[in-house]
Amino acid sequence: MSNIQLFQDAFVVDFPAEIADQVLGRMQALYGEMFDKKYGNITPAELQFTVCTVLNGLKPAELRRGLERMNSEKWCPSLPEFRSWCVHDGDWWTAEQAWAKALNFEADPTNKITTLAKRALDEVQHIINVEGQKAAHRAFKDIYEDYLQKAKEKGRVQEMWVKPQVKQLAHNYAPRSGVPCPPELAAMVKGAFKRGVA
Repeated sequence: MSNIQLFQDAFVVDFPAEIADQVLGRMQALYGEMFDKKYGNITPAELQFTVCTVLNGLKPAELRRGLERMNSEKWCPSLPEFRSWCVHDGDWWTAEQAWAKALNFEADPTNKITTLAKRALDEVQHIINVEGQKAAHRAFKDIYEDYLQKAKEKGRVQEMWVKPQVKQLAHNYAPRSGVPCPPELAAMVKGAFKRGVA
């Protein structure tokens, strides 16, 4: 197999055209004029192929998740955005949700934040302080998405961050009184000190 053949295999699309048409039909029915404004200048064949390309590799359950979310969204999604709805696990915050929650947490630490979002926020805190929110936002998204991918691969579930409790010491060391040094030990210490000075 030649190198060209290997690269061409990356462009193989096997998403059913009939399903792509059904997705487009549902979008058009739900969003009407917004759909026409967004996709009206693309030929139907080209739009169908683009949908097949973008949605390629989705499982039926993932497509169902995207369609269910589409029923409750007020705006017409772009095709990549629709795919993100399909593959987004509702139990996990998206990077944008995590960023918004992180900013709320920064303003008021009593707000809830996930452990992943808190970790990403801690890593970009210096950027927020030095370069501002815009630069920190980009870094936060990249870091959060990396952590999210690793957490999903390990089969973890989203957890809310809990502020660590400050450990209270069991012993009160304030009223301690010293124990005098035995005379023979004191003499050895003084002798060692004198040898070190001389």
